[in-house]
Amino acid sequence: MKRMTPKNIFYPGVLALGICVIFAQQATPDILADFSNAWNNFVSSGQLVAMIIGMALGYLIRMFTSY
Repeated sequence: MKRMTPKNIFYPGVLALGICVIFAQQATPDILADFSNAWNNFVSSGQLVAMIIGMALGYLIRMFTSY
């Protein structure tokens, strides 16, 4: 990895593609809450029912078409 110097930070470099330096980033990731929200959206939008019906139909089609 290239050593960070003031020249690397401020000089735009080749084709004006500079190095962006992020000095501070604050985030509060709550993975369980995100997963819970995603699951609730999956159920409330009807995608869970569609998935179950699709799996059942796929299984039936496979049973009838396989030897």
